[in-house]
Amino acid sequence: MKKKTVSKRKRQHSTSISVRTLTLGFATLALIYFLFFAGSHNIVRYFRQKSQKDALRKDIDSLMVQKSRLKSEAERLRNDPDYIEKIAREKYNMKKKDEKVYKIVKEK
Repeated sequence: MKKKTVSKRKRQHSTSISVRTLTLGFATLALIYFLFFAGSHNIVRYFRQKSQKDALRKDIDSLMVQKSRLKSEAERLRNDPDYIEKIAREKYNMKKKDEKVYKIVKEK
């Protein structure tokens, strides 16, 4: 009779351990799922926003370079009459009153 009692206790003990292990495993999986995919502060969203932030920083850097270039060109247009004349001739095909313009067409 003692053998049956001992084996019943072992079975109950191993069953309670496996239930506890399953519960702990499920809770761990639920926590991992929540951290990676659910909620407003999940890891997937973090990496997506980090990549967007890096792209925006690159855009800002290129816009700063463009801004600097445009400022220097605006300064030249305000203060350099030779540069103004060059732009007028090249970009807008302007000429002085007594000049004749000859266009040279390159044949292909």
